[in-house]
Amino acid sequence: MAYALQSMLKIRTMREDRASAELSAARQAVRQAAQSLEERKAELRDFEETKEERRDKIYSAIIGHKVSMDDIDLAVEGVARIDEEGALKADNVLLAEAELRKKEEAAEEARENFVRASKERMKITEHKAVWLEEEARESEHHQETELEDFTGKKNTEDMNDNRY
Repeated sequence: MAYALQSMLKIRTMREDRASAELSAARQAVRQAAQSLEERKAELRDFEETKEERRDKIYSAIIGHKVSMDDIDLAVEGVARIDEEGALKADNVLLAEAELRKKEEAAEEARENFVRASKERMKITEHKAVWLEEEARESEHHQETELEDFTGKKNTEDMNDNRY
C-alpha cells in the first residue's frame, strides 16, 4: 500500500528546498551589504585623509596673493563642497549600515522559515518511517499466516499461549 501522506511529504520537501534557497540568497545579500558597507567606510577614510590637504590647496591658492572677491567666493565654495562631500560620504556609511541591518533581519527571517520548514518535513519523514515499520510488521505477519495456512502448521507459540 502506498504511503497516504506521500504528496504532503513531497510538498514539505519542496517548501524546505525553497526555504533553503531563500536562506542562501539572504546570506549572500548580507555578505554583499557588508562588503558595500566596508567600501563606503573605506571611501570615508580616504576622504578624511585627503580633506585637509585639499582645503590647504584651496587656501594656498589665495593666501598671499592678490585676489578678487569672486576668487574668495570660489575658494569658500570649494571648501564648502569638500565639507558637503564629507557629509555625503558619512551619510552613505549610515545608509549602508541600515541596509546591512535590513539584510541581516531578512536573513534571520529566512533562517527561521528554513528551520520551520525542516521541522515540518522531518515530522512527516518520521511518521513515514514509523508507518513503514508497521507495514513491514503487518506484511511479515500476513506472510506467516499464509505460510501456516499453506503448510497446515500452526505457530507453536500461539498454541502454548492458548493452553493457559
